[in-house]
Amino acid sequence: MWKLFFDIAYAFSFLIISPSARFRFRDWTLFGYREKLDDLLNTRPELRNKKLRVTKGGGSLAFIFDECDVYRVRKRRYEATTVFPRLAREQRITNALRRYCTVQIPDIEIIHGKKFIFYKTSFIPGVILANLSRKTLNAHSDEIAAQLATFLKKLHSAKPKSIADLTDGDKNKHWCHTDLCSNILIDPKTFVITGVIDWEWATWANIDIDFTSLYNRRRKMRRTEIPTKTINKYYE
Repeated sequence: MWKLFFDIAYAFSFLIISPSARFRFRDWTLFGYREKLDDLLNTRPELRNKKLRVTKGGGSLAFIFDECDVYRVRKRRYEATTVFPRLAREQRITNALRRYCTVQIPDIEIIHGKKFIFYKTSFIPGVILANLSRKTLNAHSDEIAAQLATFLKKLHSAKPKSIADLTDGDKNKHWCHTDLCSNILIDPKTFVITGVIDWEWATWANIDIDFTSLYNRRRKMRRTEIPTKTINKYYE
């Protein structure tokens, strides 16, 4: 759906007479969609013959090819060209924490195009947990909370030496995702959590931040039993 919208809107932009207004529309309303896609395809020409789907969320555009590989790029130009240190940090953290996690987390490859920086991950199937209906979330709150509690226990117990330099040495803190609310993927048929994505803000912190991040950005999640049940099962 988003690819069709962007393609139609890009075609519409040719009707904008002022070059500066046309650039602003393409860069701010369409997030530089065509320019970024062209840069990616020029960098990875083997992608041209693959089926493309486009999504957007948070601060990124995602180009998904053959429901297999995902190439993300920051929406805003000033971030898309200077994001390398943050991506490199996220890559280090996910590489170090992967073996401790009970669900799939992204395996990141950083790709430098001529204009933009992309990060490639394998496609993790599933839908965003917080996008399910409140009725569905409450009906399956026990099984979802149990999985989240297990995931968080393993994550919080991880102390990989390879990223010890990213901590402050405080033994009362633990590795935390910090932005769980809209980044939990789940199979909508089996209600098995398939993955946790977007580790950009993962950090060494008090574990309370992960419990609050389950609901702090979505009112729907605040109105479900999942956050409370997750905490209860975590401390059982």
